[in-house]
Amino acid sequence: MADEIKTCRDLEEHFAPYVDGEEAPAARRAVETHLGACPPCGERAAAERDARDLVVQNRDRLRPAAPDDLRTRCAALSAASAFGAASARQASRRTAAIRRWAPLSLAATLVLAVAGVFVFGLNDRVEALAASLAIDHVKCFRVSGNPAHAEPVVAERDWQHDQGWAIVVPQSAPAQQLALVDVRRCFSTDGRAAHMMYTWRGQPLSLYVLPENIGRDRVVDRMGQEAVIWCANNRTYAVVAGGHPQDLAQVVDYMKANAK
Repeated sequence: MADEIKTCRDLEEHFAPYVDGEEAPAARRAVETHLGACPPCGERAAAERDARDLVVQNRDRLRPAAPDDLRTRCAALSAASAFGAASARQASRRTAAIRRWAPLSLAATLVLAVAGVFVFGLNDRVEALAASLAIDHVKCFRVSGNPAHAEPVVAERDWQHDQGWAIVVPQSAPAQQLALVDVRRCFSTDGRAAHMMYTWRGQPLSLYVLPENIGRDRVVDRMGQEAVIWCANNRTYAVVAGGHPQDLAQVVDYMKANAK
């Protein structure tokens, strides 16, 4: 088994069962050997666990709201697992091959896709978006560790070149203790949204920009994160921060004035 995990890509199919505590002892030892020797994979495993823990902590509230078709799919997946670990590994490899562009394991991908469905079904896009972004916010900061501060102009240029649509990245604001640290694609929206990562008073804060108007402004508290969502310029914006920080409205006003 240890010989099967020679590269970080080999670890892909093991993330979900490892985080869920379902790996066989030999496989778990092989995973932990790799994680101990590879800090980036170790950080990613910790981030996967954080995303899972967020859902587990909210499961009493999430479970009753799961729609019937989702329950049916979950039951089918559970039954399929009885066919053996070999079949599961083959299926996981196919899934990993399809989603190689996204730095997410199958477990985290399902968490991000299903979290909003669990709580709100498919009828309230704003609420579902808030739930997904809350998990993405926690996960991305854990994966990133301590990224170097980004330059807004460079980030805007790179985004336009790589994604084909323009964004305006709000500058750091020392007076508000707001510092830009990174700009990346948000994979909880299938890579469609820009995720601008900041620290605010030393704590993680995210600004998301989607190239579409989902129709409603809202302040939503989901998964222990507060999301302030608004629509303008035929786009949707969301500021996400942990808990209920005081004076968050000041930062939101700054983002509204500077993000386009």
